[in-house]
Amino acid sequence: MNPLSSKQRDRVSKLTAPSSIVDAAPVSRMAGCKPHVAIAICTFHRQEGLQRALDGLWKQTGILSMDVTVLVVDNDPAGSAGPIVERNLPPPGWSLRYVIEPRPGVSHARNRCLAEANADFIAFIDDDEVPEPNWLAALLETQRNTGADAVFGSVISRYETMPPAWMSDCGAHKNSHHPTGSEIGWENCYTANVLLSHRIVTLAGGSFDSRFAITGGEDTLFFARAERAGAKLIWCDEAVVFEDIPPSRLRLAWILRRSFKGGQTWVRIRAESNRAVWLPMALRGAIFALIAAGALLPTFLISRGAAVRQAQRVAGGLGKMTAWWPAVRAKRGGQSGHYVG
Repeated sequence: MNPLSSKQRDRVSKLTAPSSIVDAAPVSRMAGCKPHVAIAICTFHRQEGLQRALDGLWKQTGILSMDVTVLVVDNDPAGSAGPIVERNLPPPGWSLRYVIEPRPGVSHARNRCLAEANADFIAFIDDDEVPEPNWLAALLETQRNTGADAVFGSVISRYETMPPAWMSDCGAHKNSHHPTGSEIGWENCYTANVLLSHRIVTLAGGSFDSRFAITGGEDTLFFARAERAGAKLIWCDEAVVFEDIPPSRLRLAWILRRSFKGGQTWVRIRAESNRAVWLPMALRGAIFALIAAGALLPTFLISRGAAVRQAQRVAGGLGKMTAWWPAVRAKRGGQSGHYVG
């Protein structure tokens, strides 16, 4: 792609100064304006993935009645994603904005999206995903038909290299599917493919919890809080994005680390509504880890995929046992760096 001309740059804006998260009225509430949707992408050192995501957005169909803003929030203070954004020209009727969020951590990046997206709806996708051409239209149609506070779509794994044979058996990159229009619980919610209404941000407390900035799980907690406050969480199976899985995520070490973090996050979220769960969940994690460890060798003799599933249960159990540690570190402000999924 060629660099933008001065006239083309008028459709691409930059902003680096921090903004507060405010309940600003969406621009389309003004008389005579089209409904407005913002598509938010948080990015950190994934220039190629970001370009693929933007290419997918420029191919969206069926949304001529909407004003669309693509908001790229770069969590790199050096602005490494800036050149990628500058050489992209959004379609007519679309605008493209680039924002640097210097505070490290995914919660801060997502909160910057909420602060900057002055729109009726905000859609989140990740910087390693590519949406299908009807992705946004499907999310919006399901929201209109159901009155949902949030609409979630499928994330389908797309491997950059051939995965090992045992990968499909262990469910490490399992794709979720539900009937369109069905309600789902917070346990199945994420920001990898979602359309949010203005209302759900208020129901969730107004922001993503910064205590989860480095560990991840901030989105799950966001939707758990929203559901407890009465949010309607709906699935749309036609709204599909493809997630590019690099070779590093096909390694056993990555899979077990993911399970370990998942165990920790599960307990921390449960503890939000019931502080008494710390000890019972730690004991439960210890029991599950011991049982799964005992089953490792027998299952390995049957199937490597089954053995990996047992190893995941061990890692998840250990995560539940140690969930107090990241919670204490977050409370003391001892976390720094970027979340790596």
